Amino acid sequence: MDQIPCPDGYLLDANSVLPEGHHTLNHYLVRVEEAGWQTGLKEINAIRDKARKLVTWKALLERLYWLQQNNPSSSCLSPFRGLAERIEKWKLSPSEADLLEILDRTAEVASLVAPYTPMPHLMAYVREKGLTPKLAQGIRDFRERVSGQGYRVNQVSLQLFRSRLDMLAWRDEWNEVDLKRCWSEQIRVDFRLMRGAERENWRQLLYSINGDESTQPTARWVIESRTLIEAIGPEKFVGSLRSWLAPLRPMSTQRLSREGSFLLRSFIWLAEALQNPELLTRVGEICDVNFKPASNGQKVIRAAAEALGKSEPTVRQRLPPPSLDALIARALTAALSPGSSLVSGELASRIRIAGEIVHVRGDLDSYQVHISTGAIFRDSDGQRVNITNAVSRLGSFNVPEFGGVTELFSHVLILAEDAKHASALTSHDE
Repeated sequence: MDQIPCPDGYLLDANSVLPEGHHTLNHYLVRVEEAGWQTGLKEINAIRDKARKLVTWKALLERLYWLQQNNPSSSCLSPFRGLAERIEKWKLSPSEADLLEILDRTAEVASLVAPYTPMPHLMAYVREKGLTPKLAQGIRDFRERVSGQGYRVNQVSLQLFRSRLDMLAWRDEWNEVDLKRCWSEQIRVDFRLMRGAERENWRQLLYSINGDESTQPTARWVIESRTLIEAIGPEKFVGSLRSWLAPLRPMSTQRLSREGSFLLRSFIWLAEALQNPELLTRVGEICDVNFKPASNGQKVIRAAAEALGKSEPTVRQRLPPPSLDALIARALTAALSPGSSLVSGELASRIRIAGEIVHVRGDLDSYQVHISTGAIFRDSDGQRVNITNAVSRLGSFNVPEFGGVTELFSHVLILAEDAKHASALTSHDE
């Protein structure tokens, strides 16, 4: 038999270069059917042979491509997608050729399964061995092919995916540098001029920044970075940062890319760890830089403030809740607005709210109504005015009652037509 039928309908060719990987997938699908998805994943994750796991990954991409072409609604897609998510965490040792093949096949099925799976393995490889022109081109091609596709991925993975692609593009030494795009572009220029041990030490430090750091650096990253700084030379490290951070002056406007924000925040953390006075001074100046876009600068400014023990400058101070009197003033303003239909425009023009006092101009006199107490004072002589036997002017209007706003509103309307309601008004000295 030249072809072997598989549980998902795929026909395994006898001359396949990935037979072990396909047989592993077949066993996985059977175990999912027999014992459930979690058991199937647990068993395939337990395989210790890295080479077998790598060919299983390649076989998975081959099967996904076949399903995309022949049976895109297959029930086997769900367990295959679950397996792809677990591959992200596998310990593998892919070569450059392996990664190029995987990126190419992943791009082919990006509309069917999340294209994030290669990223942890790609980032680990690049950090250890660096980029070559061939691999950089493969990453560029991969990014272009998956960009804009409606692939299935949650928002957290999507943000991480984009961040890591940004960092890989920043590390690419064979694409163009645009000094106007971000302050960090100068670092790319300077790094390309480095040679020997200096270049390798800086490469390891710069390549340790992946764009997925949390709000605080890990202790391990700080320790490893300080070791690399010692290898670079503390004075040379400070000198380089002094030069790179020089454009970030207070009140200046600076373009800041996503990857530039990741790098700058990491440099702030290192300045904090070193407690170098000169670098900490530069960090303090970063708090007053106007970054564009502002969204990329928020985490940077927050990190700078925290490094200096200052309060978060990008968080607005919480205002105290409005007082009851202020709420009543708002309610009256709304009721007297032109679109409220509660009173005529002519009548509303006689009423003005200033803070927590309502000023009313009647036909006979003018008045001040204090929202907090309900007290009414006549402007002409300062006497206090009482309203007796008042008939509500609200009629059938549905005005929510709280804090005496209904009675207050009724009194304001009576004062605005004081000639009409003169018999209800009495006054006396306060």
